[in-house]
Amino acid sequence: MMEMKQILNDWQGLFPALSPYTPSTLYTKADFVLMGLRLEKVMSDTYRVILECLPLWEQDKSSMKIPVFSWELYDKKGMQFFIKTSLHEHLFPTAAGCAEEQFGALLKENILAGDLCRCIRKASATFANWHRILTFKLVLATYLNDARFLAEVRQEIETETGHWDSDRFAALFRKSKEEWKADLYRRFEDREALLERIQTHMDDKKIARLKPSHILL
Repeated sequence: MMEMKQILNDWQGLFPALSPYTPSTLYTKADFVLMGLRLEKVMSDTYRVILECLPLWEQDKSSMKIPVFSWELYDKKGMQFFIKTSLHEHLFPTAAGCAEEQFGALLKENILAGDLCRCIRKASATFANWHRILTFKLVLATYLNDARFLAEVRQEIETETGHWDSDRFAALFRKSKEEWKADLYRRFEDREALLERIQTHMDDKKIARLKPSHILL
């Protein structure tokens, strides 16, 4: 049976912008997030592949472990792609093709913000995830320091939250939509503080060893 280390090497060979982070993950440090793949065991002899994006703007490391979004690899029929380790060599070419199509735009040295936003929309259709997606977009626009893009994101936040059910939101987050938006804007109004916070996490020894990539408008 093939060892997980060999399997991880195959996935890194497919996406050379990624570096090993743990025995089951490959990431790139993409400006203000970690972007990459998690190989997650489904059973002792079976794994699945998940693309995930981890925030480097959070205050503490525990919050960084909660993905901004994650996206499971699907096969060409739109079904979950479970890979038996004993069949990895046989299934990898097909899995690689699906991964290239599904994740390829996000796992390279230069990531286009437009591609990123389109992939996020596909990956995160549920109401409960959208508050994290909007936070991500606000951080992206603030990091890139583009006034027009920032105005577009703020308008999207106003439009999107306008569709949310106020009572359901309050029950989930214990605050009103207006309170949440005010807190969100306040958290990232100081760009220099945001950049310092990101750099503090970038200086972590494990993260510093990762290959860099960049998100471009």
